[in-house]
Amino acid sequence: MSHVSSQPAHGQSPLRTVQVLGGGSAGSSTHVRSLAAGLVARGVRVTVCAPVEVAHVYGFADVGAQHVTVPRSSDPGSVAALRVACADADLVHAHGLHAALRASLALSGRTTPLVVTWHTRSHAEGARAHLLRLLERRVARAASVVLGTSSDLVERARVRGARDAR
Repeated sequence: MSHVSSQPAHGQSPLRTVQVLGGGSAGSSTHVRSLAAGLVARGVRVTVCAPVEVAHVYGFADVGAQHVTVPRSSDPGSVAALRVACADADLVHAHGLHAALRASLALSGRTTPLVVTWHTRSHAEGARAHLLRLLERRVARAASVVLGTSSDLVERARVRGARDAR
């Protein structure tokens, strides 16, 4: 088993990850807080992009992460704020479909790896179902890796064109 250290080689800065949350459901927000705490403990610089109310409830700064306020909306201002926050990231990890869509737009034209976690299955009917499939396809194809919290979400990501789904 190989060991990858997050400690920088001589003269290099520590690795930096950006965690992107959308609406901040309890499950994904708790997950991000846990990830941030573990990464910070290993010397990784962590930035959490989330609405201000989510950051207050989950206390990302309390575990050593930097918080950047990014509203849940997909308007150009939110995407621009994410683009700035991700400027020097070594990896961006988006949690949920909408956060992943915004992150993929913010990373457009960049080579920064995007990891996406699908925490829950979205459901829609009619025209909204078609739009949902398009969004899922866009996100699945933009991601370096799609992680699903269940086997049906992993399979859904594969069907939508994910290069690597686990």
